[in-house]
Formats: sequence, structure tokens, C-alpha cells
Amino acid sequence: MSSPVRFLSIVLGLVIGLLGVGLTLGGIDLAWLGGSWAYILLGFLMACVGFAVMARRAIALPLSILLSLIAAGWAFGEVGDVFWLVVPRVVVFLALPIIVGLLSPSFHASTRDRSGALRSGGVPRAWGFGIAALYAIVFCGISLGMFQPHAEVTANASDEPKRDTSQGQQNGNDWPAWGRNLTGDRFAPFVQINASNVSDLKLAWSYHTGDLAIDGSEYQVTPLKIADTLYLCTPLNKVIALDPVSGKEKWRFDPHLQITRGNKGWKRCRGVSYADLTTMSLLAPDAKAFGPEEASTPAADPSVTTAQVIPAPAPANTPAVAEAPCARRIVSTTNDARLFELDAATGALCQDFGDHGMVNLLEGLGPTAPGSYYLTSAPLVADGVIMVGGKINDNMTVGEPSGVIRGYDVRTGRLVWAWDASRGNRDSRPLPAGQIYAIETPNFWGTASYDPKLGLAFIPMGNQTPDFWTGNRHPYSDEYNDSILALDIRTGQEHWHFRTANNDMFDYDVTSQPILYDMPDGNGGTTPVVVALTKRSQIFVLDRRTGKPVVPVTDRPVATDGMPGQHISPVQPYSELSIGVAPLKESDMWGATIFDQLYCRIAFKKMRWEGEWTPLSDKQKTLIWPGYYGGSNWGGGALDPQTGVLVVNDIRMAMWGQFIKREEAAHAGLVPSTEGEYSEQLGTPWGVERSMFVSPMGAPCFKPPYGSLTAIDLKTQKTLWQVPVGSIQDAAIHGVFGEKGIIPHIYIPVGMPTMGGPLVTGGNLAFFHGSLDNYLRAFDLKTGKEVWRERLPVGGQGTPMSYIQDGKQYVLVVAGGATRTGTNANKGDYVLAYALPSTH
Repeated sequence: MSSPVRFLSIVLGLVIGLLGVGLTLGGIDLAWLGGSWAYILLGFLMACVGFAVMARRAIALPLSILLSLIAAGWAFGEVGDVFWLVVPRVVVFLALPIIVGLLSPSFHASTRDRSGALRSGGVPRAWGFGIAALYAIVFCGISLGMFQPHAEVTANASDEPKRDTSQGQQNGNDWPAWGRNLTGDRFAPFVQINASNVSDLKLAWSYHTGDLAIDGSEYQVTPLKIADTLYLCTPLNKVIALDPVSGKEKWRFDPHLQITRGNKGWKRCRGVSYADLTTMSLLAPDAKAFGPEEASTPAADPSVTTAQVIPAPAPANTPAVAEAPCARRIVSTTNDARLFELDAATGALCQDFGDHGMVNLLEGLGPTAPGSYYLTSAPLVADGVIMVGGKINDNMTVGEPSGVIRGYDVRTGRLVWAWDASRGNRDSRPLPAGQIYAIETPNFWGTASYDPKLGLAFIPMGNQTPDFWTGNRHPYSDEYNDSILALDIRTGQEHWHFRTANNDMFDYDVTSQPILYDMPDGNGGTTPVVVALTKRSQIFVLDRRTGKPVVPVTDRPVATDGMPGQHISPVQPYSELSIGVAPLKESDMWGATIFDQLYCRIAFKKMRWEGEWTPLSDKQKTLIWPGYYGGSNWGGGALDPQTGVLVVNDIRMAMWGQFIKREEAAHAGLVPSTEGEYSEQLGTPWGVERSMFVSPMGAPCFKPPYGSLTAIDLKTQKTLWQVPVGSIQDAAIHGVFGEKGIIPHIYIPVGMPTMGGPLVTGGNLAFFHGSLDNYLRAFDLKTGKEVWRERLPVGGQGTPMSYIQDGKQYVLVVAGGATRTGTNANKGDYVLAYALPSTH
């Protein structure tokens, strides 16, 4: 045998042998913790293969084959035929026979003749190379499978719901609200672009806003389209008007955002709102809010209301006529807590609104509000009222400002009503000037929905901060945290609330815009429901007249062995409708290879985990599943009202958390922040350290997908299909690769964490661009199959929207870069519109 081959055998054999020893020792550790014993056997056989290769013994080849067969049998026996769970269990052991097979013709036999000489040479060349070739084919087959999406639920043609094209036709060719309409369904009824021709979509025009998504800025905006103009905002709260056909700028307004301690690293504007004073039902000049003793709605029947119905809007493309300044208004907010209105035609401030166009939202919030209270989401504008809530810094300290929800007159900016959890349904009148709303109440930082027939706004609520310590919670905070709240839009009077979690310990704010739908009841009628998506991936379907569950909800017991002083509920609500929330178990632990998978299994066994809601401890890490990013975050879902199909993108990222003394955190060099991996929680006994549950390789420690798109027939509550969304192509992988990480540049659609939301259309399509790779995708609504994918200059986080102008349908996205990259690299300021070529 030549010296190079001999040297290669020794080196490769040593590496294989040492890896086998490491696998064996790790397997012993796992078994000691009560986990699987399989790694001990696999590691022992791998070590034997390695040392046999080092000694150049022919036994190495049959041993490697035996090892591969045992590994495959174990993998399929433990996790079935789930592709991404099988692959890391077998891929290393499938590679071994290839290596050994290629080297084996130069190996010695393992026996000697009577004279002591070795019998004939090693494995015949044909056998060795043949085995290597066979395993190489299997290895390549698995590798090819890594470049294909693997659906968790495959569509069945018999389950396809019928389409009623009479539904979802409001708003003409426009997109006049953040969710296209105030019901928040994100459904565009247009059919010009459909599943049969979407592959022909081309970039129609592009525009640069001039505000790059850097230094804590993120583009998460969904633009509006009204008549002949598009409206959007930048992370610095500049409002821009564009021509919808050419992308040419018409005007822009700069509110000159003031940088504060709160928004310095967190600048977003998810959308603006629109008010047409020529068609909107307005408040009377002397209108006032009502407490319950003055409300015109009988308290015994919350389904009855006297609120006026919004008149139908004028056709979008009605010829322009002369109108007073600010007859049509763009309503927006800032990250330094201001509310303002602009003339939709010119971009000038509406001088009759507030103080020359501006309202200071810090009034009544007290001394802790500046730098802590700010706004990121589109306000709700309906029935003459602008309703706003605000984001409050999480996890830094007690004493943060009130989460009060306020209603302002759309014409004047006058404060009409104020609802706060400390007063609940008792009173919604604004406090007298100089008084401060109760601190620390649950806040509302997403976008609400509105039912004009009931006159009710449906509001997704957060919880009292700090998020991870419940010992300081007020009783009224516990009553309203993580709830869906129904308020009369004209008075602020509460009609009902439904709590999606009790004593929230994990930042499970309800942030998605509730979706309103008239759901067939099976008897020829419909039930008006509100669909609430949650970070817990529980989907609560409630009667929007009463708040009573339409899809059953049960209280289940959960672990309560928390820290002294914690308030912990013994039960939590669970809906019969949920996505991807099965409790994690040891066999669900994942890694890119068998080695980091073993690491993750050991780490899992060392954590506290008694199921969802296992309380945090100071003694060891606690697994948090679902993670506090979601489930469903602020991007929410979309509903096709013509079929009753709900499309949801969900994040699946397990996290861990642990209480830590603040002095210990300081000694360890942990830097406190509201969103980072350590928060002080001043005023409570403990700081909290937390992070994503990943391996040293930077790969998640739990099974894929980490982001998915799911279609559910709301009439039957059946999942029609469920597919992974996103590839690793553009995602920075950290771990052992350092702070900057590495970019794989390989398209492997494992399903990545998602942000933003989906758009669904009458053309049987769902569009999405909020994954960690730089693509806009279209999925066939009937099957869930990806039917179009277009490379973007940078990643996106918002929600696509669609409109028709001059007879042509456009799909539009705003892309500023993928979420939370932590750097200013790969950022942008793109507005991109796609359409079919003119020949279509």
C-alpha cells in the first residue's frame, strides 16, 4: 500500500474513532440522565470502525455496514419517516461505508495462515468500490431531499372547500386599511394573477425610500392604496405617497422623530391609516365618552349596540372633485409618542387636528413614559374615532407607564374616551387634566379590528411588565392580560373580554390583529366570530357579540412549582384549534449531525420541563415552548372569506430562561436590555437570562420546521395543508462560527422563523416574504405548493399587499432586510411592485 493511502487511513481512522468515543461518552451521559441508550451502541460501533480503519483491517467495512443498518433501524423506529428527523440520525453513518469502501481494497485481511502470514489481501476492489457506490447513491438521494420542502400535512382534493365569489368584494380595487379592511382578513379578491399564471410575474417598478433599515430600524410596513395613490411609512415615521403604476414619489412628510432611550434600537412603523371625512360617520362636536351608568347599551345584553354603521365608501376610481383641505386624511403615529394627520392629497399637516396637526400621546402617562412608551403599529380609524395603544419597554423595571387605550376625535384630535384595565368596565371617561392613568397596566401595541354592525373594536392585549416575574402583578392586570377585548368604538365602553392565558410568565402578548369572519353555522346561517391568533399558537374562535368560544376551549392543569412569591395559575386555556404546539420530547431534539443532536438531547434532559408553562427557576434553565416570539406574532394570519380558509404563518422557536441575581449577572458581564438575552426586571427579586435553544453549531436544538404556513378550513377546523417556509440560504449561523456567523448560500428549505404575515387572493394564491431568506413566494391555496419564488435584493418582514390600478393587478412588498440580524449588513429601503407582462 502506498504511503499516502496508509497515512490517509490512519488519519481518517483516528478521526472516526475519536468521534465514536465522544459519541459513546455522550451517550453514557444521556443514559445517566434517563435518556436514550442508543448513542452508546452507535458510538461504540463507530469507534470500532475507526480503529479498524487505522489498523487497515478488512473488518472495518462490514462493521460500517452493520452500523448504518442499526442506525437506520433505530432512526425509523424512534421518529418514523419524518425526513428532517431521520437525516441527522443516519447521514454520518451512511457516509462511513463510502469512506471505508474506498479505502478497503488496501486493507489487510483479519486472519493469517499457518505460517503466520496474512491471507490474501483485503476486500476485493469491486466489492469495496461497489459498496461505496451503493451508499453514495443513497447518500446523494438523501442530499437531494434536503433541497425539497417536506410538507407536514399534504392537501387532499376531497377537502377543498367551495368558493363563494360574492364574499370579500368590499373596497373595490384598493387596499385602504392595514389588513385591507377593518376586519383584518388580508384578502384581495382579485383574480388577474392566479395559480396558473403567477409564474410569469415580473418586477413592474421599484422605489427607494431613502431611509435604510439600519441602527435598530426595521421595515415592517404594509402600504395602503386609495384611489390613485399608495401610502407608506418608514421606520423613522416619514410618510410617503407614491404613484401606484410608476412608483414615482408624489409627496413625503417628515415628523422629525426624536431619538429616545426606548426607540434608539427599536424603530418601526408597520403602517398608516386612512380617514375619509366625506363618507365617515363623525362624532358630534360635543360628543363625550360614557361610563357604564351613561352608556346607551343595556349592560345585560352586550350584543346590542346603538353605534352608527360606517357608510359604504365611494368607488375608488371616482373622478376627482374639488374638496376642502384634509377632507381625506392619512393618520399615523411616531416612535416618540405622537399622533398626527396629513392631507392625503398634499402631505401637509391638518392644522385643525390637535396642536397644528399633532397630538402628544404622553399626556396623562406620567414621568416614566418618555422613552418607554412609543407606537409602532397602524392605529384603528373607524366611526369618527382614532383608537391608539402603545408599546412599553419590557422587562426593564416596575413602574412603567399605563397601557391605557384611548379614542380621539378623527377631526379635532380631542380625547374622547380612555379605557384602562385598572378601571375595566366601570368607566371609560378621560381623566381630568393633570391626573395620571394607573401605571403598569396591560397594554395594546398591535392593530385592532372593527365590526361596524356591532360598533365594536376588537383589541389584542399584552400583559403587565416585567414579563417573566408575576409576583408584582395587580389583580386587574391578571384579569386582562393576554386577552381579546371588545370596546364600543364611540364610547370606549367595554362589552366583554376573553383571556387567552392566565398569569402570563413568558411574554405571550396577544399581538396579531384579530380577524373577523361570519362563519357558517351548519344550519344555513352564520355566526359572527373573531379569530384570535396567539404566540402560544392556540387559535381562539369567539362569538364577537359575547366573547363566548365557538370552537371549544378547555382549562388544563399546568405545573405550578415556581419561585417563592410568584403568582402562578394552576390551569391554562387551550383551544381545540392550534398549530404545531405538541409538547416537546427528547426524540424531538435536533442537530445538523448526530453529534450536536446528542448535545441537544443532553441539554434538554438537563432542563426543567414539565410541559408548557413550566415556571422559571434560579437553579437551572427552563425550556420555554412555545417560545415568546411565537406562534403567531404581530404579522398574524389571513382569511379567504370566499372559502373560509384561514392561512397562518407561525414561528417555532423553543427558548430557555433562568432567573439570575442582578449582581451575578453584572459579574458575568451580562448587559441588560429590554429585548436581549438579559433583563434586569428592577423592582422584582430577580433578573432574567434567556435565549434561543441552539447547539454549539448554531443550529436549533429542536426539530424543523422553524416557520410554516398552514391552511385551516374554519368551517370544519381541519388542517388542509401545512408546509415549511424559508431556506437557510441567507440566514447567518452563529454558534462556533462567531459573532458574525456564516451565511450558507445554499437553498435548503427546512422552514425558517417568520415575521410579517400572509396575503391571500381570489386567484387561489397566498403570498409571503417574511422568512429569513431573500424571497417573495406564492403558494397555491388549494395545495400549499410553492408555485412562484422571486429573489429580493434583501429580506423582508412585512406583509405583501395587492391592488388594481388602470386594469392591472399588482403585488407589492417593502423590503428592508431580514428580522433582527443584529448588524447593518444586508439592509435596504426597497418598495417593489410585481405584475404580469402586458400580454396577459
